[in-house]
Amino acid sequence: MVLAATALLISLGGCGHKVGDACTNSADCDPSGGTRTCDLSQPGGYCIVDGCDARSCPSDSVCARFFPEQPLLPVKVCDATAVPPAPTGCDADEICLPDANVGAASCVRAALEKRACVETCGSDGDCRGGYVCQALGMCGNGYLTLNPAVIPKYCAPAPLVPLTADGGLCPLNTAGY
Repeated sequence: MVLAATALLISLGGCGHKVGDACTNSADCDPSGGTRTCDLSQPGGYCIVDGCDARSCPSDSVCARFFPEQPLLPVKVCDATAVPPAPTGCDADEICLPDANVGAASCVRAALEKRACVETCGSDGDCRGGYVCQALGMCGNGYLTLNPAVIPKYCAPAPLVPLTADGGLCPLNTAGY
């Protein structure tokens, strides 16, 4: 009986929360000290994998690219629909990032990027309370994926106010900016 209880405790200790789960510290996300950490800047904490690329996220997540909110940066308009090598209007050390207003985009310095695996979703019902299913690629974020034809969605903090003229909403930035 004692052996069975010990085995159960050891197996539970090896379990961690999945990307997107609530947390109060990084041990909540990955008790073994692995790759998942707790982003405490998000409501209720948010388990993430920092520094990802298109291949490194768990299957229920996607690598998101986050940048500081636009008011922190000088705004330089660009063409997000331009396909390289066509010019976007950004400098070599910048990327063209679509924002919440359809058709609008701004140049942001690539060096300011923060990457993290975030929980994927299909609808708001796939996200925990206080979070909504938001498309990546707008509102100060982008994504890295092996299938650029599919725009991934992720569980993001629910927005507090509409930020666009057409009623579109942008969540708080999951990277803590």
